[in-house]
Amino acid sequence: MKRIMVFIDGNNFESAVTNLFSGNYQRIDYGKLAHYIADIRNGHLQRLYYYTAMSSHDKSKAAATKKFIDTLNKHVPYCIAKAGYLKYVGQDGSGKDIYIEKGTDVNIAVDLVSLAYHHAYDEAILLSADTDYEPAIRVVQQLGKNIVACLVDQQKAGYLKDLCDDHFFLKKEDFEHVQR
Repeated sequence: MKRIMVFIDGNNFESAVTNLFSGNYQRIDYGKLAHYIADIRNGHLQRLYYYTAMSSHDKSKAAATKKFIDTLNKHVPYCIAKAGYLKYVGQDGSGKDIYIEKGTDVNIAVDLVSLAYHHAYDEAILLSADTDYEPAIRVVQQLGKNIVACLVDQQKAGYLKDLCDDHFFLKKEDFEHVQR
């Protein structure tokens, strides 16, 4: 049975899920989600990696994100959760805060490549539509590993799905299996 690792770009994934459910936040059990995906791909889950970013401007949001990361690391088996940060850059014309995410993409890229190099998995499942991962995807493939894009139904994927060895979509009914 192939060894699978799941890599979740938290902000990208959760934004796509919220859009799929017309703005309604979904409470997802990430352990269930990772096992569900491994089953879809006929493999055995080795590990789940979850990446997000903490606010550098809003201390209460940063504390909530840290608590979420700590909960994933302590209570979800086979999970390693990591946080970059959201750099506050100001406000737009309507007074809404503007942030730039820092550290998330590079953490995902480094883990995808280093774990492929160390033969920790046969297949990486990437939950993101971000094409910034193209160089990491190419290296993973050069190392002889498969990389699969797992996208949320209706998510704009650009050419990411063409870069990867395969892709599939999670539909609304899939989320019934992974609710908290």
